Amino acid sequence: RPCERGPYRAVSVGQLLDMLGAFKAFVRLRDAYYIVENIIMPLTRPFQLSYAELAGPKQVTFFVSHFWGHPFEHTVMAL
Repeated sequence: RPCERGPYRAVSVGQLLDMLGAFKAFVRLRDAYYIVENIIMPLTRPFQLSYAELAGPKQVTFFVSHFWGHPFEHTVMAL
């Protein structure tokens, strides 16, 4: 569902793990650049929503910044 940008438009670690599990065969050791272009954008574009909105927005507890060039699975597992 659409929501305003801000602290109520976040994803949980559980949601990232669910997404990783659903697309593990495609993700392998690919980075976030691949994930966004080939998985996230095709999923969200038809609805014109962010991934957080599509997955079910959560309130942010901690903001995590990360380098998109690392393997996405490593980033998620580090969280």
